Order: sequence, then structure tokens, then C-alpha cells
Amino acid sequence: MSPIMEEKFSRNYQKSLSKLKDSKIPNKRSKLHRAYYSAVEVLERLQQKSGSLNGLMNRYSSDKCIKMIYALVVKVLKNQKTINKILDILPKFDKDDYLNCTMIKILVAELIFGEKSFLKYRLKNEVKFVSDNLCKNNRKGIEEENKNLIRYVRINRLKIDLKELLNKLDELQFKMKIYDKSEIDFEQFKLLALQLKPNDFVLDYHFDDLLVFNDQASKILTNSDLYHHGLIAMQDKSSFLAIESMNLQENMIIMDACAAPGMKTAAIASRLNNQCVLYAIDANRKRFNEMKSLLQKSKVKFKSLCLDFTKLDPNNYPNLDILLLDPSCSGSGINRRFEFSKSSNETQDEDDDPNGNNSTEDKRLERLAKFQLALLQASIPFQAKRIVYSTCSKYQCENEDVINSLLQSDPNLNYEVIDPFPEWPMRGVGDYPFSSLCLRASYESTLTNGFFCCVLQRKDSSDTILSEDIKISDSNNVSLEEKLECNQSVSEKGGERKENRKRKKKIKK
Repeated sequence: MSPIMEEKFSRNYQKSLSKLKDSKIPNKRSKLHRAYYSAVEVLERLQQKSGSLNGLMNRYSSDKCIKMIYALVVKVLKNQKTINKILDILPKFDKDDYLNCTMIKILVAELIFGEKSFLKYRLKNEVKFVSDNLCKNNRKGIEEENKNLIRYVRINRLKIDLKELLNKLDELQFKMKIYDKSEIDFEQFKLLALQLKPNDFVLDYHFDDLLVFNDQASKILTNSDLYHHGLIAMQDKSSFLAIESMNLQENMIIMDACAAPGMKTAAIASRLNNQCVLYAIDANRKRFNEMKSLLQKSKVKFKSLCLDFTKLDPNNYPNLDILLLDPSCSGSGINRRFEFSKSSNETQDEDDDPNGNNSTEDKRLERLAKFQLALLQASIPFQAKRIVYSTCSKYQCENEDVINSLLQSDPNLNYEVIDPFPEWPMRGVGDYPFSSLCLRASYESTLTNGFFCCVLQRKDSSDTILSEDIKISDSNNVSLEEKLECNQSVSEKGGERKENRKRKKKIKK
């Protein structure tokens, strides 16, 4: 939540504070739908760090109400700051009042952001407590605040062009706002984006394969055939910094070393119309399979390996133009991240510390930074003409500090940091000589998720980094141990299918 919206939120709720002081707490109890109790259990286990959301939801895989349970949990996780502000306004209670704080959070989320179906359970303590104390003015204030959120949608050029997509959006009652980029700057564009109505959209200021919608359009878009058939993708603008930094050209050989869930891989293929050799690599089998499904649905031509990137033999990839390294990180830049806050009184300053100086996080961030540096060091022997390092973290220790550690570890390193996108307004932090060459993004500055991107250019490579002597039809030799899996989601000729089957049989032998 931006500082401007925080201030607006406070004003709206101060007005209704006096209406809540004289509220009484009921004593009778009655049953809610069992999905509410399951959601309470999931949220409390998340708060105790007893598992991940996906892991905890797996326990309800055979429950007919799993979708309802998941929806209740996600509403709370998505809107924690707002819910915590509401709890601060509601009358205080203790265990003797027979009220469950987690249940109240769920009911508040349902009342403000959901279907309000719980209201039929009028005798339930928590239900009466919430419905009696949350006046219409409160709901209106929150709904007004959420109107300022925006959603980015990527066009999959492998399946649809802009003109055809505009026609289909028109059928869904969406209207495109037109502006002249030569007459407005980025700050003016941000104001335009924030003023979009639920049925409005606009072409992005920087990227012509990206559309900007009001966040309230998300449900219509994700329920549409456009989304289900892979013609569009819900992808935040921040990740496009890594793609733009590649200086993509046809016939390139590109490796996405930590590819899952595959969104950047798909965007690369879309921009190049599959005219490239594209390796998608990930070590996690489950995420790897999900990535393959997404890429195949998007009609991406790719070669995939379910393998730890550091186990690859660089000699098998001698002509890489681009190596994209987007390793696991804290995810602290993701505005919609589903995780449980440490406390309801967590301050803005503590949360936004770019160095990640929080006692409970220090050790985890230190481990992540070491892991990220190890992957970055493992990328050097591949001698790609350009290495693109990116994270969705806002912490300096995972970003600029990692780049500095790499440069300091080898004074003779054959790479230098370059500025891949001079037009971009937000730059790296820290006192390093290269900081101003790094790209950053944040909701406050760029209306996106938090993101970091740094490009390492090989010193002996020319400005035109394309391997002209390599054609798309050529393929690098891959060792048997790496178990190469070739995946072409578009239709192939019969001869090509037979050739792929022969290759797989040889590998198995």
C-alpha cells in the first residue's frame, strides 16, 4: 500500500471510529460452514510457520470445499494490512469473549472483499461482532482505496496480434484509452493508469506488448477464453526489465537458468516469435512440470532440463548469447505476495528497509545472498555474451551487494556492468560505481512490483551480441546425463516427431 493510500485510509477510518466505541459483544454461538474453520486452521499454521500455503492446502485435496477454503485464506493474505487496520479500530476483546481473532480476520475479508455469504449465520459470535461493528462507511473507504490498484496483461504474440486482441477486448466491453507518448512523460502516464475505470485499459508507456488495466478487471480477464487459451498472461511489468535488458534479436541462443514458472521464458519467445534457441532449466520437478504446461499452452518452442543449473557442463553450451539468472529470493518486492505478516503493528519504515535489516530476517537473507552469489559465479564459465541477473527482492543484500561480491571475487573478471535501458527512471541503490547502471522498480516509483536487474556484458563481445554463425536449426551437444527433453508445443511434421523419438530412445539406452 502506497503512502498516499495509507494516509487516505487513515482519514476514512478516523471518521467512523466514534461509531464503534459503544459496541457490545454477543455471547451465543452457532455453527459457520466448516470451510471457515478449515481456513482458520490454515491461517494459524501459516502464522506459526508450520508449512507453506500449497503444502497446507494439500491436506484438503480430497475435501469438496477446497476451493472455498483456499478463497477464504487468500482473501486474508492478500489484504492483511487493510484487515489489520480494521482490527485496530474494532473494540478490543480477549479469550473470555469467545472470539477467535483469525476467524474475525476471515469474516472481515469476506465482508469487504468477498461474497458476504456468512451473514446468514447471524448468531455466530464472530459474525455478529464483525457485522455490527463494520459500518458501510468503512467498506466504502476500502473499496475506494482498492480502485487505485492496476493490473498488467502481456500479449502472447505467438497466438494473437494486438489488433485481434483489441477486437476481443471490445467484445468483453473493455475500452482502450488513447494517449500520445510524445506529449506526456512517465509521471503523467502513471496518473492516467491510476485513473482507469474497471472497464478501461491502456497500452503501456514502455512496452508495446503490455496492457494496463484497473485491478477490478482481473476477474473478468482471468475467467475469459483469452486467458484460459494462453492468448494473454497476467504478468507484472517489472519482470519486463529483465527481458528488455537482453537486447533480443532473432536467432539468439538463450538460456533461462532458473526458468520456472516460465513467465519470462514465454515472454522471450513471444517477442522473438520463436525465432531463437531457448533453454528452460529448473531443478524443482513440480515447478518444472508446471512450467512445461504453461509454455506448451503458450505455443513456445523450447528445450527443457529438469536439473540444477550448477550441474550443467558449460562446454556443452559454447555459443550462448544470453544467460538469464533469476534465482530464488526473498520475494520482498511482490505487492501481492501471500505470506503472513509478523505483526499487525509492523511499521512502514521497517518493512521498506532496502538493506533488509530486520533481526528475524537477517539469517535467511544471508543464506539467500550466498546462494545467489554461488549461482552467479556458476554462470561465468558459460561465457555468455550477456548475463542478466534479476530478482523480485527490494533488499540491497540480494541485489547490488551480490553483484559487488562477484566483481570483488575476481579482479580479472571478463565482464562489466552496463546500462541496458537508459530510459528507465529508477536506478540501483548503494555507493557502488555500478549502482546507477542497475535497474530497479517499485510500486511508489514505477507502479509495479519491486524488482532489480543488472546486466553483465562480456568485455570481449561486440555491441551486437548475436552469434551470427549459429542458426536456429543448429543444436548444442548435450550429455546423456543431462537427459535433455525437447519440447515443441507447436505442430511438427511427422519426420521431426520421429527424429525426436529416436533421440529420446538413444538417451534412455
